[in-house]
Amino acid sequence: MNAVLLILFMILIGAAIGGVTNSLAIKMLFRPYKAVYMGRYRLPFTPGVIPKRQEELARQLGKMVVNHLLTAEGIKKKIKGQEFENQLTTFAQREVEKALNSDQSLNQLFKSLELGVSRENMENALAEWVERRYSGVMEDMRKQKVKDVFPEAWQHRAKEGADQLAGYIQQKVHQFLKSREGKEKVGELIDDYLEKQGFLGSMIQSFMGSDRVIDRVHPVIIRYVTAGETKEWLGSMLHKELHHVLDQPLGYFEGKIGRQRITNGLGQAVTKALPLEKWLNQSVAEWTKPFQTKVILDLIPAFIPKGTHFLASKIEKMMESMHLAEIVQEQVESFNVSRLETMVLDISRKEFKMITYLGALPGRDNRIITRNPRSFSWIAVNSYTWTNMFVIVRKEFNTQHS
Repeated sequence: MNAVLLILFMILIGAAIGGVTNSLAIKMLFRPYKAVYMGRYRLPFTPGVIPKRQEELARQLGKMVVNHLLTAEGIKKKIKGQEFENQLTTFAQREVEKALNSDQSLNQLFKSLELGVSRENMENALAEWVERRYSGVMEDMRKQKVKDVFPEAWQHRAKEGADQLAGYIQQKVHQFLKSREGKEKVGELIDDYLEKQGFLGSMIQSFMGSDRVIDRVHPVIIRYVTAGETKEWLGSMLHKELHHVLDQPLGYFEGKIGRQRITNGLGQAVTKALPLEKWLNQSVAEWTKPFQTKVILDLIPAFIPKGTHFLASKIEKMMESMHLAEIVQEQVESFNVSRLETMVLDISRKEFKMITYLGALPGRDNRIITRNPRSFSWIAVNSYTWTNMFVIVRKEFNTQHS
């Protein structure tokens, strides 16, 4: 009877030792979180295994993630997959359609994006662009002659216009001189001129008698103005001036008008010709309505495969530039050990309890551990506990039979 009690007592002691040892071993994986010192001396086994090796663990995890888990080949395979392309295409079509059908005006959109685009800014930018374009074009053309710049068709039309202008001038001068107002105006000019001539003018007026000079010379002036020779003279003069203009370099006229005045005039003309205010107040949907269908149904499905292949070809360089191993290492190093302990215990609480219970079942020195802790098809053997137990039983048996 004493032998049986002794055996049971030994079993209970071994189970307690095994259970406590396994439970303590699990706790020592994480605790204590920091080293414990007695004076200048650090207590052994402090801190726990994981806090003590956290930097090394972080470094090894970083390498493992980059070399074995999140590899460039794996990401390439995923990106190039047809399923990923289909999902990305559907997502892009849905988001682009939502963006293109927005009721926001361009003005509101620019403000939400903090781009600082307004009608004044656009006008200034457009005027500056016109000025730059004008300066760039005139830099090469400033020394060229007008006739070398203008097409021959334009020059031919200019010459025809000179002949038409000569006839138009003759007609308008004839109408003016024939009118009462024109006759009086010319008469006043003649009278003023004769008065300024002194004695000679008075003598000429005395020859005319009571008639004014204009009454005598007006018919002559009308005949001269309407004569064919006058039209030819006007045409010849205009052609001569036109030829002179065509032989001048463009820089000559730019200097006469003023470069700044030309650029300002062109910029204002362009900005006033464009309805910028109306454009900015139109919604995104109104702007994009003509090409929404083409963008959603044609451009996006055509762009996604090319985009994914391009992304796959650059994924290695992108991963190298991102330094994923260092990111993982930094995150693990900064991870709170107590939180890590809570996460691990929440996930593996049942398994750790089973290890503790099975450590208590055979004793304190577990030798055989199965690959599946959940299975009950194995028994951990404590060689020390069972050997002592058999020795005690044998001694008790020999004592009773001696």
